[in-house]
Amino acid sequence: MNQSPGSFGSEDVDSFIREYPNRQQVEMMTAWLASHEPGTFSFTGLVDPNDATVITPQATVDYGYCWFSLSEGPAVVRTAIYDKFFSVSIFDMNHNVPAVVVDPKRPILIVRPGQEVPEGDHEVVTLETDQGLVFTRMVVVDNLEEVRALSADITMEGGAGDMHRSVAEFAPATIEAGLAKIEAEVPRLDAKDGEVFPKKSGDVDPLRAAAAVMQGQLGTPMDSVVYALFMTDDHGSPLTGEQTYEVTVPSNIVQPDGYFSVTVYGTDNKLLIPNEQGIYDRTTYTSEPEADGTYIVTLSPDGHGKNGIPTGKAFYGLLRAYVPVKGADITPTVTHR
Repeated sequence: MNQSPGSFGSEDVDSFIREYPNRQQVEMMTAWLASHEPGTFSFTGLVDPNDATVITPQATVDYGYCWFSLSEGPAVVRTAIYDKFFSVSIFDMNHNVPAVVVDPKRPILIVRPGQEVPEGDHEVVTLETDQGLVFTRMVVVDNLEEVRALSADITMEGGAGDMHRSVAEFAPATIEAGLAKIEAEVPRLDAKDGEVFPKKSGDVDPLRAAAAVMQGQLGTPMDSVVYALFMTDDHGSPLTGEQTYEVTVPSNIVQPDGYFSVTVYGTDNKLLIPNEQGIYDRTTYTSEPEADGTYIVTLSPDGHGKNGIPTGKAFYGLLRAYVPVKGADITPTVTHR
């Protein structure tokens, strides 16, 4: 049993909010361990609307998951060489993200404080909890077979220790009040106001961090990716599946080894929206730019329009800028047509 009550249960709403990221991580880890072994990688292939493993996924990315434990010693991740965007994120159970390695060239060594570091040329990452997740993103651009083949080179040595992780218990009323407070914070998240995903405990206000996890678990810190959530149009109205909108992505928001993506999600489940075309996002790789370097992404019921994405029901969108230009304002403009 990987999930069990902690011995320090509290009726305090603030305590629930601090515990919320751990609860979400344990839930995801427990589900994954039901069909996988710790210290081994599994890969999603292209995510579709039926995949509910993680909310707000990207569509044209092959995700890799490896939940692991350092209770018996360090773990080493060995990776592939890829000519498009490829990143390796390391998470602990509090949803801290001590490292995001883009285009890794060295093995990644994951350790707990005080553990002996083996010799060798490694990218060293120190974790705050025994259990954690290595999460890979490999962008797919009509080359899924190539990506699938490269995934075989992504492996972990070690990591098969104790996977037990306690979760604090709370009264139903405390959980209800805590979730309501977190949900109320979600619309106020804005990358311009500072970090939302911590690298270590204490980096981010607990309520802000919990709201970020609720909105998009497995998101990463701002120096690796910046997020811009859009939920309304230029008139302040919620986005519907019956109307057409144009999203203008600003120019020069990512560095040469990065890329942007615009993805839309159903407001009812935070998952990709089914459509006949099988188009769920637009990225640097799949969009045609304007003369000034901006990009127009059209969101319409049937996906018509330049760089179109079908909607068909109430939705919201997320602009991601991977390897962002420092200080760039990635806020998109959403115009109702």
